[in-house]
Amino acid sequence: MIVHMNNHLTLRQLRALLAVEQAGSMTGAAQALHLTPAALSMLIKSLEESLGTKMFERTTRRMVLTSAGELLVPSVQQALNQIDSAVEALQVIPNKLGQSKQQLIVATSPLMAFSVLPAAISAFKAKYPDTRITLLDAAVESLVSLVSDGRADVAICTAPEDVDHLHVTHLYSDRLMLVCQPNNPLAKLAQVPWQMLVDQPLIVMRPGSGLRGLVDQALSKWPRRSPPAFEVSHVASAVGLVQAGQGVAALPSNAISRANDLQPIQGLISIPLTAPIVKRKIVALARQDNYKQPIVRDFTRFFKNWQALSA
Repeated sequence: MIVHMNNHLTLRQLRALLAVEQAGSMTGAAQALHLTPAALSMLIKSLEESLGTKMFERTTRRMVLTSAGELLVPSVQQALNQIDSAVEALQVIPNKLGQSKQQLIVATSPLMAFSVLPAAISAFKAKYPDTRITLLDAAVESLVSLVSDGRADVAICTAPEDVDHLHVTHLYSDRLMLVCQPNNPLAKLAQVPWQMLVDQPLIVMRPGSGLRGLVDQALSKWPRRSPPAFEVSHVASAVGLVQAGQGVAALPSNAISRANDLQPIQGLISIPLTAPIVKRKIVALARQDNYKQPIVRDFTRFFKNWQALSA
C-alpha cells in the first residue's frame, strides 16, 4: 500500500486524528478538542485529502481505523508526545538569552482586578521573578470565553455555570456584608436580614456582574423593593458613594478587606447579611490542556494557598 503524503499536514489535523481514534466517534472527539463536530469533520477530511487515503471506515456506531490509519497512528502518537514534552520543557527551562521563561495571562472581573489580584500577583512574582503576568480586567460574562478561546490561561472569578469543558479549582468562599455609615439605623445590628435592605438606597454592581446576580437573587423574594440608588463597575466606587452618604452596599467581605488594604476605608461599618447567608464561590478556570502547564498549575495553587493564609 502506498500513501501519498504532502508537506502540508498540521498539528491540528494530527491531533484530530488521534482524538477520533481514541473516542471512536466524531461527537466524543469534538467534545475533547472543544470543537464543533462540523469543524472536526473538516479537519479529518483535509487530512485524508492531504494523505490521499482514508483514515477511517465510518460505521453506524463507531469510526474505525483503516489499514492506512493503523499504520499512521502509532507514529503520530509518538511524534506528538515528543512535541508536547519539548514544549513543556521549554516552559520551565530559563531562556539562554535572559528573556522571561514563563508567561501567564490572567483574566478577571474589574472588582477582582481592583481588590484581590494586585496583591496576589505581587506575591507570586516575588516567588517566581522570571514570570511575566498579563492581567486582563474584563466583563464577567466574557471570562469563560476568554479561557475557552485561549486568549487567557486562567480566569479568577465567581463560579459560573456550564463550564464542564474547563478545569475548575475552588479557591475560597466570600460572604456578602452590608457596608453603611455609622449613623445608619442598621449599623446598630449585629446582623442584618436582606429584607431590611428593601427600602434602603442600595448601591449595586452593574447588570452582568456575578456580584449583582447574587444580590438580585437574595432580594428576589421582595419584588417591590426600591430601585438601586446607583449602579457601578468597581467596589471602590460603591465604597466612595457609601462614604458620601448616598446609600448602602452589599459587598464581599474579602473585597472589603482588600480594598481597605489598598486605600483605608474611613468611617464605615460592615455587618454580616443574613436570611439568607449569601456567599460567592471564587474559582480558577483553565482549559484542560492549559492546566497541564506548570505555570498555570503553580499560579492556581499559589493563589489558593496565599488566599487562605492572608484571609
